[in-house]
Amino acid sequence: MAYIGLARPTIAKLTEPANTYADPFTCGRAIQIDITPQFADGSLYADDIKAEYDKEFKYADITLNTSTLPIKAHEIMFGHTTAEDSVIYKASDESKYVGFGFRVAEKVDGVRKYTASWLYKVKFTEGQESYKVKGDNIEYQTPSITGQAMALPDGKWKEVKIFDTEAEAIAWLDEKGGKTKE
Repeated sequence: MAYIGLARPTIAKLTEPANTYADPFTCGRAIQIDITPQFADGSLYADDIKAEYDKEFKYADITLNTSTLPIKAHEIMFGHTTAEDSVIYKASDESKYVGFGFRVAEKVDGVRKYTASWLYKVKFTEGQESYKVKGDNIEYQTPSITGQAMALPDGKWKEVKIFDTEAEAIAWLDEKGGKTKE
């Protein structure tokens, strides 16, 4: 597989313990997403050899770089108070669990497919803010946030599905996020 595109970072409120999603939205335009699973592992040595080895998923580190963080993201993801065109940050604000998905384009044997991924339970934290003067050349500064994906009580932490069209992949992301069909 060769990934050749990335789009549609989708965020939805997670309601526990039912593990349902609501109010999905596109969180800017995707620039880069990094997902790094972390594992606990252990070995048992017996009779001077490694007799057993186990490796289990713990969580996944996530970095999301987008063109912008919509005002809605500040409320749903980080617990800030928002209005139509403002965000109020309080020391007592707490990040919330969300569902997170995106789609990538890939080419396999010359055929373009669309792969959509959904991470069931993610908590993001706000990243460093960095600003620069324009200077002689235009240089874009974009927001990057980090988080951790963890497993639901049933052990599921991620689902990936392959589609023939981009529209099907987007519809699946909307459905996972709890968007109801009109």
